[in-house]
Amino acid sequence: MNFSLRYALSATLAVLALSGCTPKDGAKELEQGCAAYELRDLKKAEKLFEKSVALSPENVDALVFLARVKLDLGEPVAAREWIGKAAVLAGGDIDVRLVQAHVSWVLKDYAVAAKLFSGIADDAALSPEVRAQGWAGLGVVEMSRENPDVARCAFLRAIRLDRRAAAAWYHLGLLYRDFGYQEAALEQFEIFVRLEEAASPRAQKVQRKVIPAIKEAISRAAADRPGVSKRDSAACATEISKAEAAWKKNEFRTARQRYQAAVAADPLSYPAALGLAKAWLKTDATKAGQAKALESYRHACALRPGAISTFLEAGALAVRIGMHAQAVEIYSRAVAADPTSFDALDGLIRALRRVGGRTKDAQAYQLYRESITASRKK
Repeated sequence: MNFSLRYALSATLAVLALSGCTPKDGAKELEQGCAAYELRDLKKAEKLFEKSVALSPENVDALVFLARVKLDLGEPVAAREWIGKAAVLAGGDIDVRLVQAHVSWVLKDYAVAAKLFSGIADDAALSPEVRAQGWAGLGVVEMSRENPDVARCAFLRAIRLDRRAAAAWYHLGLLYRDFGYQEAALEQFEIFVRLEEAASPRAQKVQRKVIPAIKEAISRAAADRPGVSKRDSAACATEISKAEAAWKKNEFRTARQRYQAAVAADPLSYPAALGLAKAWLKTDATKAGQAKALESYRHACALRPGAISTFLEAGALAVRIGMHAQAVEIYSRAVAADPTSFDALDGLIRALRRVGGRTKDAQAYQLYRESITASRKK
């Protein structure tokens, strides 16, 4: 988790610069500590914040920054002590609440962390940017509790509140990578890099290691598909043309054979895979035939992860033939392609409710859908 206090840090430095500080009120040490913290000189910042707190034990800013630096130094128990003191003095302060939640997460007190982050996320009096931090934090907690779909909805809600919520984009990228949605993961990480400070260690790692690894995985998956080494784009185009001509004459079986030949000529052809899926549906109404159609639809979806209409057709077919687990996966990928598509969300919610044991996930997507409706009415 990477919840910075940059905005609080900037505000604190500005106030200190304008205020007249007496030598023994701890303000000078707090100002110096903030400067050291911004430069990531954590040990120096720690000493300065400790001195500031010693001089002014009721300075909430000093207590918050001391808790933050203790956390960054890998001392969460000490961080809990200091943020607890700050909470007694100013429990409603947003910085206090965020650090309390973060500390609880680090200490694996997930129930408390979730409650604190949820309180921030649902607080309509707070700015969208701060509420987004609450949703992003809740998402990280749910990832830790192994509730990936609930986490996903939290990250999506964070992003809807604040498109510049870098932490939400980053963790959504991690989640999609875990789901195996490589193209979607790549998109999230690329957005994160654009939003995050270029010099940050996390941005550097994503830019230099994570993104290249995902691109390589995407290329490898395409290269490993059977028949790719002998693909013939020209032959594929010829077969598709013949298939389309047969389709216009209502010669659907001939069209299916031509599309099948097109897929064999070029396994990476999206039009060939999609055409074959539609041809199977047109020529074989048996469950076996529809299963063949679904197989081709899934092939087409894999070739073009952004083609949401194809995912929606495939999901509806999966539901129709009772393959609800596959429908969940298909609609889930459709949501990755367009997180605001009601058709994708409704399909996913229905499929989750039919597979059993996914009620909590279905409810999370339902609440996310309702949040979109509410925002559109404003």
